Amino acid sequence: MKTITRSLLTAVCLLLLCACAKSAAEVDLAADGADLDLTRLSSTMIYSEVFNMRYEPEGYYGKVIRISGLFSAYPNPETGEYYYNCIIPDATACCSQGLQFFPADESLTYPDDFPENGTTVTLVGTFIENEQNVYACSLSDAVIESVGE
Repeated sequence: MKTITRSLLTAVCLLLLCACAKSAAEVDLAADGADLDLTRLSSTMIYSEVFNMRYEPEGYYGKVIRISGLFSAYPNPETGEYYYNCIIPDATACCSQGLQFFPADESLTYPDDFPENGTTVTLVGTFIENEQNVYACSLSDAVIESVGE
């Protein structure tokens, strides 16, 4: 009888723990001032979380996000203005998605003040609504914390 009671209590506790699980956006992954530090997640989780950020952005607006990915810059063919992005490949490197970012220091110019395209960067910025972006989100006031690999 004691074994059955313990088993039932264990099962109930596990169910309660599972029911209380949170998504990565809800879990405190903060480090050094970021509300959400995606650099601490596996490549699969980072890709999944960025997918969520792009397709259901409302829960992320206003959060400070730290993310690592591949730097990408390209000019708008009509205006010549550069768009900056952090590209996140999936675990198998067959697909990628990215987040556009706006540098905190508006005096920076491309290519002089930025890494080469394809360079791994870690950046921190505030997740904002951006109606000009097809996914309606970007990182503003972004700072490139590190450049490597």
